[in-house]
Amino acid sequence: MEMGVAQNTTGSIPVNVGVTLDLDYLEANIALSCINMALSDFYATRGDYRTRLVLAIRDSKKDVVGAAAAGM
Repeated sequence: MEMGVAQNTTGSIPVNVGVTLDLDYLEANIALSCINMALSDFYATRGDYRTRLVLAIRDSKKDVVGAAAAGM
């Protein structure tokens, strides 16, 4: 049996992370859901961590060059 721990967000340190996916594809949406669930699970069991990942999600719109340039 596992027990969830409330997140302590006071005094948190945001760490911005860019995520670029082609959101027209089902696989990209599944990957984004997995990332969000993993972050949620991680912080639920480690409420004392002060750093928090903040995802900046961008749709590449099937443009590899534009997606790479957006990441700069």
